[in-house]
Amino acid sequence: MITLKKNKILKLRLNEDIAKKLAYVAESEGVSLQNLIVLMARQKIQYFERVKGNIKPNMLQSVDLTEFESEEE
Repeated sequence: MITLKKNKILKLRLNEDIAKKLAYVAESEGVSLQNLIVLMARQKIQYFERVKGNIKPNMLQSVDLTEFESEEE
């Protein structure tokens, strides 16, 4: 049985300059702003794990995601 993880919705506040620059980069690279931000988050996690070690599943058990909305499927 495959268990699909539900996506979480994160409301992000950015100042206008950063938002416009991110949108410009996304358009220039032919990706959506959403996909660009997800890619940047993945790259940051990879860097963190290279520098500080892998984040193990048991380390994530205490992380509270209740402030994020679940995406309806």
